[in-house]
Amino acid sequence: MTNQQTQFDAAEFERQVRDALASLHDQAALATHPLASLVTTGPPKGGQALTRADLLRQALLNAIDRLRPPAETDRRPGSPEWRPYQLLSARYVEGLSLQQLQAQLSLSERQLRREHSRAVEAVARHLQDTLLPGAAPAEETVPASFPISAAPLDLLDLLTGVIDTVRRRAESEGARLDLTLPPARLRALSDRVVLRQVLLSLLNYALDIRSEGTVKIGLESTGDRVLVRTDFQLDDSAALDDHRALDLACFWCEQIDAVLLEGLERPEPGQGRLTLSLPRADQPVILVVDDQESALRLYQRYLAHTGLKVTGVRDGAEVLDLAKRLLPQAIMLDVMMPNVDGWEVLQGLKADPACRSIPVIVCSVWEEPELASSLGATGFLAKPITQADLLAALAQLRLLPSSA
Repeated sequence: MTNQQTQFDAAEFERQVRDALASLHDQAALATHPLASLVTTGPPKGGQALTRADLLRQALLNAIDRLRPPAETDRRPGSPEWRPYQLLSARYVEGLSLQQLQAQLSLSERQLRREHSRAVEAVARHLQDTLLPGAAPAEETVPASFPISAAPLDLLDLLTGVIDTVRRRAESEGARLDLTLPPARLRALSDRVVLRQVLLSLLNYALDIRSEGTVKIGLESTGDRVLVRTDFQLDDSAALDDHRALDLACFWCEQIDAVLLEGLERPEPGQGRLTLSLPRADQPVILVVDDQESALRLYQRYLAHTGLKVTGVRDGAEVLDLAKRLLPQAIMLDVMMPNVDGWEVLQGLKADPACRSIPVIVCSVWEEPELASSLGATGFLAKPITQADLLAALAQLRLLPSSA
């Protein structure tokens, strides 16, 4: 076992176990399942070598069988001691539906799903000991160096892929995922990988806490933002207030300029709603180049109600690539920056055919408007910048009405 194999993501491992259980009788799915790579081939059985799908199925069945209590234990249907074994055996081995299990075990749907999660967790722990002996849970750290790359994304395509990923779990729990299409295709400015993971977390969370029925996913546009709404039935309104499972999703939302409204919206009694707010990709983008975080916040505050999207970059060396990708309507450029100063950035922008036509307004405490103009800048603003001066400069570029 390599060093990389000595650690694992417990939550992801449990998700894979749940997925494999749902495919217990699907030979093709088990053969290509990630867990199949962990089983070792054994001696031939009955003159025929066992496939990895056979071995994985047997490992899952053995793990379920480990939940069987001693024979002398009260084994009436629904007795607490036998319930985990009876639930998984009936669901995955016998193929009973969730409705049949509810009747057989005399449980509400919500209680049934809680018991099911506990039973799957127990199976995952046993499989960890069997398939990953000596593995230690990976440290729960946030990959701070993960590169965020914002780009225009078609939300319909993205959501369709996310729903396809979650569909098997939803169907195994008797849930339906219903995507309501907007009148026009909507695009968000975000990082595809991070946004997919956030949406997967939201749908899985909705499946965890819903009471029954359909999970509805809808898209709508409001001003400079796009909203992804997830609606579901909820018999316990307090469940939306305990959202620790979304802590990591909330962290990544901050990295991609998304806002997650969880536990705050209850459209009507008996319903829950999660809303993810994202910046629209088709709104005008203003790229702010300044090594001070406070400067970025100032621009965002000044332009909060203008419909302009403010994107910041603090390293002059990153400006050219970002400008090529975003093609902003204007660039607000500071001069005094470490490593690469604003004059060098301006020269690089004007020398590149893809960025040459982007208006650049130099913003600096060094009052050098003539130098800025000679290097190709459209305008110059002396720091400290006032909101009136900024709005007037953008109005001259016809990005705002002159009355702004």
